[in-house]
This record gives sequence, structure tokens and C-alpha cells, in this order.
Amino acid sequence: MEKSYSNSIVNISQTLYKHGVAFLVVGGAAVGFHGYARPSMESGGNKSEKPDFDFWYNPTYDNYYRLLNAIEDFGVDVSRYRAEKSPKPKSSFFKFEIPECFIDFLPALQSPVKFKNAFLAREIITLQEVEIPFIGLNELLQDKQINPREKDLPDIEMLKKIKGLIP
Repeated sequence: MEKSYSNSIVNISQTLYKHGVAFLVVGGAAVGFHGYARPSMESGGNKSEKPDFDFWYNPTYDNYYRLLNAIEDFGVDVSRYRAEKSPKPKSSFFKFEIPECFIDFLPALQSPVKFKNAFLAREIITLQEVEIPFIGLNELLQDKQINPREKDLPDIEMLKKIKGLIP
């Protein structure tokens, strides 16, 4: 894993752990973890100028507020979310940019996989003494196949090869 890339994911994970956020790394970083490293891609299929990390957070109320604390540590103003009379953690998606990368916090995936089940099946690597929890290969593949975007098609093919589903 490229040093600046791994430093970013470690720093983000440390901040999430600091606030007790339950999360999983998903998206392109998870695809890379499972064996198919590719650059971050914009939705149009072009290579992104800097990494884009996707994190799936457990959308419970407690975890939502812990996530807001973590996002605040990244320098993002979350006061409007704190002021909500009826917050909706299950539909609260956060996307922002910090100097070294783009970050997306997702309350759900497209697949019917539940966070609790995916969290139990997570795979962990340790980078710079920080445990990084990645979505498992089965759950990642299931999510990518539900509504594949153009940029997901090579991911699906490579993940199936890694899993031994195609030669």
C-alpha cells in the first residue's frame, strides 16, 4: 500500500476509533485490500487526483453522534446536524474533502447486507499499529453486484477471480 494512501486511512481510522465509531472500510480501498489495487475513480470513470475513501458506519443514533464528533475533528462544521430535531442516521450520508483525500461516510450499502452481519465478517489488517476493519470479500462482492456502475465492472470481475468464481 502506498505510504501516503496508508497514512490517510490510518489517520482517518484513528480519529474514528478515538470517538468510538463502529465502521468498515468499503469501496475501492476494500477492493484493493482484497487483491485488486486500482486508483480512486471519479463517478465518470476518470482517475481521481487524490484518494477517495469510503467508510460504512453503523447507523445507530449513538454511533451517528460519535461520527459527528469524529467529522468535527476533520475540521468540518457539523452544527446543522447537531441541531436537527429528528436526525435520521439511516439516511445521513457525509462527503467531504481534507487536504490528503476525499472521505465518504455511508449509512448503508446498496446490497441488503446489514452492518451487524458485515461487521462480524470483517477482515482486519494492522497498519502502523492501527487495526483497519475492511468489509469481507463476500459482502463486498454482493454490494458491488447489486447496482454496478461502469467503474464497478472491473472490480466485480477481479473480485470473482480472486474468489475463484471465474478462471
